[in-house]
Amino acid sequence: MSLQRLLMISILANLVCFVGLFWLSTDRQSSTEPSQSTPPAASSPSQALGQAPPIERIVREVEPFHWSQIESGDYETYVKNLRNIGCPEETIRDLVKQDLDKYYDKRKADILSKSPARKEFWKTGNPSSLGRPSASTSSQMAKLDREKNEVLGDLFGSQGMAAINRPGPLALARSQAKSGYEMDFIPEETKAQLNTLEQEYGSQLLKKMAQGASDAQDMAEIRQLRQDRDSSIATMLTPEQKTEYDLRKSPTAANMRLQMDGFDPSEDEFRDIFAARKAFDDEHGVVPGASISAGDMESRQFAEQEMSNQIRDSLGDDRYQDYLRQTDYDYKSIAKITERQGLGENISAQVYDMKGGAEELAREIRMNTGLPIEERQMQLGQIRTETSRSIESLIGGQGAVALQGQAGGRNWLNNLGRVNPLPIVKPTFQVITGGTPNP
Repeated sequence: MSLQRLLMISILANLVCFVGLFWLSTDRQSSTEPSQSTPPAASSPSQALGQAPPIERIVREVEPFHWSQIESGDYETYVKNLRNIGCPEETIRDLVKQDLDKYYDKRKADILSKSPARKEFWKTGNPSSLGRPSASTSSQMAKLDREKNEVLGDLFGSQGMAAINRPGPLALARSQAKSGYEMDFIPEETKAQLNTLEQEYGSQLLKKMAQGASDAQDMAEIRQLRQDRDSSIATMLTPEQKTEYDLRKSPTAANMRLQMDGFDPSEDEFRDIFAARKAFDDEHGVVPGASISAGDMESRQFAEQEMSNQIRDSLGDDRYQDYLRQTDYDYKSIAKITERQGLGENISAQVYDMKGGAEELAREIRMNTGLPIEERQMQLGQIRTETSRSIESLIGGQGAVALQGQAGGRNWLNNLGRVNPLPIVKPTFQVITGGTPNP
């Protein structure tokens, strides 16, 4: 049985009760007042025994109920009419929302139908975008959703909207299973708004970051998008809720979970590292631009050092060294080689420490301008040769060849022998989250 039919039955039942109450009240009034048009009847034998005379009943015809008496082209009048007949508030919300959904779904269908299926299969682009509406279409549909929510908000207020947006048990279970992160600290009425906002900003960020290598202007625009996202979320949540949300859903937290694989931080360690890195990312962005200016690079490097000092203070020296190894691309490359050679993690740590010591020694030689450049070049070459031999003694000849074959290993080893080392841009872990807050 459809929802609307059940609702009609409920409303008609309420009307029948109303008519019955009206009839009873009329009947009682007629029984207490003698009718002037009907003369008193002769006493019967039963009356002589003290029994009351028979009760006269007056039946009045009631006009049949029609749905047209309630329906209205104006939603405020429609809601008022439903309330006047005693319709339950939950039922009123369901009726109005169902009607609005049908109206706005039709408008969305009209928008989507104007986007013809793509025929040019030879065109390049992101394959995952083929099944999604264009940015312009998505924007138009999001505008319709906001318009519908404004109508519902005007009719039912914040509490009514909270009840409308509250998902059922199945939706809650599906949402929980999709992410695995509990979001029970966020009001139900806010989750749908957060989801829409995250999708909008995620789409804009992906589009911006897909436009080739980022320059200074691109990075400024990306930082502004992230700031706008954060500012919008902050208007929906309390400061405490915002912090908890960012720990689960922010790009900084997502990058940390990916980059720190192997470090296995505790909850307190994760929170401490997150506080330092989120402040840095908010100011300087997650990924530096390819053509960042010298002044901006210097400022970024200074901020990175401040961030590192803050993380060291919170973790302690030993744990901090473990953090550096597990978040360094070069260490991950070394660890991959040693694992393939069947060697333990301690060998990876030794090679990584050897790398750090050799690079520090090479830096001191380069800075020693008192030595002729030829002498510096010779000493740097010796450092590179000795480092390569020491690495081979630890991981074997096959492992050393594999390390030299990797771009990371080849680059830092070759740079040891150069007076003017080449700049190395290491791959940066980058994740863009799309939201979907979960219970």
